[in-house]
Amino acid sequence: MIETDVLIVGCGPAGLTAAIGLAREGVRVIAITKYAQLAPTARAHCTNQRSFEIFRDFGIEAQAMASATPYTEMPNFTYLRSLSSDVEFARLKGLQLDDEDNLNASPCTIADLPQNLLEPILLTAATQQGAQVRFQTELTTFDQNETGVTAVVRDLLTGQDLTIRARYLIGADGGNSSVAKALELPFDGPGRLGGSLSIHFDCDLSEYTAYRPSHIFYILRSSTDKGGPGLGLLICFRPWNTWQFIKGYTAGQETPHLTTTEAVDVIRDYLGIPEIEPKVTSIGKWDLNSLCASLYQRGRVFCMGDAVHRHVPSNGLGSNCAMQDAYNLAWKLALVLRDHAGAGLLESYSQERVPVGQQYVARATKSMQLHRPLLEAIGLADPNRPEGDGDLARIAANSTDGAARRRGIQETMHAKIHEVRARGLELNHVYQSVAVIDERQQPKDTGRDLELYARATTCPGAHLPHAWVQRSGHEVSTLDLVGQGRFTLLTGIGGDEWIGAAKAVAERFGLNIAAVKIGPGCEVTDLHHEWAERREIAENGCLLVRPDAHIAWRRMSTDTDPEGALTDAVARILDRQA
Repeated sequence: MIETDVLIVGCGPAGLTAAIGLAREGVRVIAITKYAQLAPTARAHCTNQRSFEIFRDFGIEAQAMASATPYTEMPNFTYLRSLSSDVEFARLKGLQLDDEDNLNASPCTIADLPQNLLEPILLTAATQQGAQVRFQTELTTFDQNETGVTAVVRDLLTGQDLTIRARYLIGADGGNSSVAKALELPFDGPGRLGGSLSIHFDCDLSEYTAYRPSHIFYILRSSTDKGGPGLGLLICFRPWNTWQFIKGYTAGQETPHLTTTEAVDVIRDYLGIPEIEPKVTSIGKWDLNSLCASLYQRGRVFCMGDAVHRHVPSNGLGSNCAMQDAYNLAWKLALVLRDHAGAGLLESYSQERVPVGQQYVARATKSMQLHRPLLEAIGLADPNRPEGDGDLARIAANSTDGAARRRGIQETMHAKIHEVRARGLELNHVYQSVAVIDERQQPKDTGRDLELYARATTCPGAHLPHAWVQRSGHEVSTLDLVGQGRFTLLTGIGGDEWIGAAKAVAERFGLNIAAVKIGPGCEVTDLHHEWAERREIAENGCLLVRPDAHIAWRRMSTDTDPEGALTDAVARILDRQA
């Protein structure tokens, strides 16, 4: 029997992120995957600011950015008839960070980082931290009791069955998760919405794309075209040579198997360029799902990523949500395994991440459904539409019908901004759980769309606001002051008693609590006064920030008994006796 602290099933973005977060805290980790390799194709690729913040905490942000393509190089979403046609219907400037609120929301940017380039970086980081990773190893059964989980796994090279005894098990095994099925987790949502055919290929298309640099070219056809929804997506990974083409099929349609020759014909047909010679690197098909579990854990077994929330690709939320699930759970498991926290802390995982998963799934589904109004406005949804390329002429017509079509396109594009600029959706989560002491404190209403714009607040449960400060003279983010698997107490001038309380509480509970004072004459200064504008507390107040950079507790000003107040807060958060 092999013994470990945590067995992770699945080595995609969620499983490998969990492996890094646990292993760096000294937790014994075995991660298994039934596959012989990491993701061979791009798959998930839109990587948001919050995910890059996780990479920053892990010390791999620079590596990740070196493998990524900034969206400043391909900022648009372009809606057109075909690449060869002059008929364009709309463009959205979306993915680049071009407004002050979202630029100031994080020290990190967003970028296109395909899964086949990201996973090797995560794997290297996990093994360097001491995680053991086994390929071609498949989970067959598991059961749990009050002290741990016993799993039987099969070595697919030898056919040998191995028994692994772990204190906890994580199911990060994708949309067909055997772990989620075994736990009988409850799911809500419509389920399968349709199918998709995915073709990855290399081809120099700079002649048709470089002058209108876009991350996605939406190729719009009749909604009755070969039974599909009238939409093809040409996604750029590396300008302007590496691509993915996706053709959708309705729920009642069978997604076909294609040969390489047939795939080339599909690409030529949709792009409208019969003379190109695309080099097809892979062909696959997958289902469009809209489902989210209402519970992510049972006993000592947890699920994350696609195992519990299944998105359509709109908004690019899937892998980001998966990695953030893992980041949320890892520090909690590490504290419980080291006896620094009670098992009650683990209840916060579902309490915090289920609402996020539900919100993401709903947003992605809503964004996908906006394609239909666009097709209707253009006239492509009309089964009786005239043949040929008269779409632009109808839209440009000086007529009541033409005006209605133009208005419909404008309204649809305005709504679709939520698909491409949803920084607030990604950063504004305010957790409510046993690991947050909110004392009925609510974030202030900014009057702005909280899906589009990030909101800086120190309300308990919120993500710590980013501000540029100076540490020993060097520019750093407030997010660089926290993380690293530890709690951090932030205070300012007049907060010396909080600093002393943090030291005493750390010793009392055996914790690592960093205490940081921000102000003139301190190691960390606020010369831009950004922190003063965003902290929402007095200089002598304090914030207790969790290892995942979410705020666990705050005091607006000094307390008559700082040590007692902090002791009670930490005990409640960690499910410990004060």
